[in-house]
Amino acid sequence: MKKTIIFISAIFFFIPLVFSQNIEQKAKNGNVQSMYDLAKEYYSGIGRLENKANALVWFERAANKNHIESMYSTAQMYDKGISTNVKLRKAFNLYLLAAEKGHEASQLIVAQKLEKGEGVSKSNSRAYLWYRVCAERKEVLAWRKMGDYFRDGKVVMKDHNQAKFWYDKAVEENDLESKSSLAYLYIANEGLAPKPKEAKELNKEPFQKQIPMAYYVEGVLNLNENSELNNKKAFENLTKAKQLGISHADYPLAMLYYKGEGTKRNLPKAFEIMQSLPAEYNGEVCYLMAMGYQKGDEDLDINQNKAIENFKKAANANNADACWELEKIYKQGIGVKKNLKEAKFWSKKALSIEKPKLQQSKK
Repeated sequence: MKKTIIFISAIFFFIPLVFSQNIEQKAKNGNVQSMYDLAKEYYSGIGRLENKANALVWFERAANKNHIESMYSTAQMYDKGISTNVKLRKAFNLYLLAAEKGHEASQLIVAQKLEKGEGVSKSNSRAYLWYRVCAERKEVLAWRKMGDYFRDGKVVMKDHNQAKFWYDKAVEENDLESKSSLAYLYIANEGLAPKPKEAKELNKEPFQKQIPMAYYVEGVLNLNENSELNNKKAFENLTKAKQLGISHADYPLAMLYYKGEGTKRNLPKAFEIMQSLPAEYNGEVCYLMAMGYQKGDEDLDINQNKAIENFKKAANANNADACWELEKIYKQGIGVKKNLKEAKFWSKKALSIEKPKLQQSKK
């Protein structure tokens, strides 16, 4: 009986060894699948002694012969610096080769690296195309990213209905970031009817789990409740959202600093944030900055030159009030030489802005 056990044990020991030696021989003879299998053995330490450096050699040889899984495995090792120096560019090129041949994990990684600019020049347009490929299958992250592109009008036209379509799919899979982003759509009032109750319910779990966008949504919901206590909560939540990289928080946070709601009035801080806002806000925020520089404040000196500069930016963004301020400045010579021609120019511009609005209001 004892001899039988020893004999069986020997069989179980030698069969994998012979099989492993057979793989190695086939790999050396140029069999691509065997190269990959040999690399896996070296990588895992199953079938032979673990040797990550040898694994990389054989993965790379197989990758050079168009073995897709080997392209991905080689890319992973260069990407993470496993038994080699980190080589992000080389990793990206291998991921891209595998992605173009239909390797699904590589397709998602290519999209992410293009979005972040890792190992390749940052390109939101190329990232979008790869996320779109991934979104055609069940890829929750890609669904969320598609929602983000349509929510923010990045690469594609802003379309909150399209954003909702993609977020809905991801929410069905309980993706928390998509829940907070869908809640955002329900308070943004851009193409979708406002649904503050649904937004609050959707945002509960993401807020508990400290999802960045959830802080923004909670902050805006606090603002809508319009009380001193809720303004303080709004300030805290919007500050946290900004710290976590949510640029949507910049405008409401700047306005809280400007008005002194939920925090002490701080015009320099408000202006610092306002200057980082997209050009679409110029009409409003440049006017507010100009008024601040014109009147001054506890922590802001009067600066007529900056006031005029910002009035002009606001006026050129079709703010009629800014045009009238410029008309007064040049007509009365406030901080500048009187210039009636310049004053007339700004009054005419103000009227050209106001006239269509007056006509529209009479309809």
